[in-house]
Amino acid sequence: MAGMDRPDLYVIARILDGLWHANGPMLRTHLQVASNVNYDIFSRYLEWMQGKGLVSVEDASDGHVRVALTAQGAEAYRKVVQWINEVVRGRAPGA
Repeated sequence: MAGMDRPDLYVIARILDGLWHANGPMLRTHLQVASNVNYDIFSRYLEWMQGKGLVSVEDASDGHVRVALTAQGAEAYRKVVQWINEVVRGRAPGA
């Protein structure tokens, strides 16, 4: 997708974090607000993340769109948290 050659990892991390803590599918608009980005940018990231297999997007019969974390997305979230803890916070693995 054009313009996503170098996505902002902080935006991706916020989206993954929101889904991780939701423990299940989340309304797209609620995830956008929790991610703290405007809707147009959020939509581009969501499309990019879906293309990478990190999230799934479901149109429900009630008219709402829900976003869920995939197994690959959960693993990506785990790796981001581990990297932040080791590199940014200086914590040893498993500490």
